[in-house]
Amino acid sequence: MKRRKWYKLDNVGNFYSFTNKSKIPAVFRYSVTLYEFVDSKILQEALNQIMGDFPHFFVHLKRGFFWYYLETATKVKINEENIPICSKIYNDSDDVLFRVNYYKKRINLEVSHILSDGRGSLKFFEALVTKYLVLKHSLSDIEIADTSSSYEKSEDSFDKYYTKGKISIPHLRKIYRYRGRKRNNITFMEYHISTNEALKLAHTYNASLTSLLLSVLIISYKNEMRANDINKTIRIEVPVDLRNYFNSETSRNFFGLIYVVYKFQNKKESFENIINSVNSQLKKSINIDNLKIRMNQMISFEKNIFARITPIFLKDFVLNIIDKISMTTSTSCLSNIGVIKMNNKLDKYIENFNVLNTTDSLKLTVCSYKDDLSIGISSKYDNNNIIKTFCRFFANKNINGKLNINWSDEDEM
Repeated sequence: MKRRKWYKLDNVGNFYSFTNKSKIPAVFRYSVTLYEFVDSKILQEALNQIMGDFPHFFVHLKRGFFWYYLETATKVKINEENIPICSKIYNDSDDVLFRVNYYKKRINLEVSHILSDGRGSLKFFEALVTKYLVLKHSLSDIEIADTSSSYEKSEDSFDKYYTKGKISIPHLRKIYRYRGRKRNNITFMEYHISTNEALKLAHTYNASLTSLLLSVLIISYKNEMRANDINKTIRIEVPVDLRNYFNSETSRNFFGLIYVVYKFQNKKESFENIINSVNSQLKKSINIDNLKIRMNQMISFEKNIFARITPIFLKDFVLNIIDKISMTTSTSCLSNIGVIKMNNKLDKYIENFNVLNTTDSLKLTVCSYKDDLSIGISSKYDNNNIIKTFCRFFANKNINGKLNINWSDEDEM
């Protein structure tokens, strides 16, 4: 019997493998809406054909004595969507760490963070959608844009670029956490506005699009803050794609985290003050030196000799505690995946893209395709006034939007 190939987990994958048993495992979802109904047989064939280019995606999670590891799987079957969005992917060692499903005109890819991050999975999703449309419409002159090898896609870039050195220990202030009632399940929403209009608005403040979205999120929280909370700091987690700063083509996890903070001086704080502060913080934080310090901080636990020789059941216990503590160190999270570009010959088949993510509080995940800026909203809260205020900000700037909401039927009132 041929022995299956195995892969070591990357740094982030290691952390999420230990916290996978939590009530809200880290899962994110790419969706593409087409102008035609999905052919399931062709979608299955497209998935089969890209297996060789992404071997590290077709894996099972296995438990060792000191660490979890990945072992190759032989096949993955697509299904029509029949379970809630971002449901837990890994339940036992026979499960692969992603799923592909479809519903009417939409193709969905859901990925465990054990396996990959947002930008890494986008490569896989773009390849799948391209291959599907090529097969569906017998297009012979279109190639998948990504030319990196399967070895480059499988690279552990955390390990490659780790250097033992200075570690930054963050100073935690009194962090504001919204104290609204939580639902049993996550509510997922898609908010679509014009990319061009949003960019024009950002430029009127001499700011980036990410700065604009972060500032609108901050001011949306302000309206929900109680009088006793006004002296607390809003702290937004912002993942940064490290591929933009290091020479990496990996499709595995390779991102860093920075934080944008803001403390209101009073309830009448101007939006201009907020966006100027946010834009300045992003410019200072997003550089290779700062990102390398934060990357080394993320990897330091894995490199620690005592952590390496600690049995897996103890790591399970400790890292689950760390996971629970980390949930209290930020107010929210905003992740901007960036621009999605497909071969222009495929544009006539594609309406839009969307990205969603699991959360224990409130998280925004952003992507753009042509003139569609899609803001995926994940909320655990019963009261979604924060989101109403967020969307109303753009409506008041004459930027019309469309909001789609997925309500879970499983919540107990």
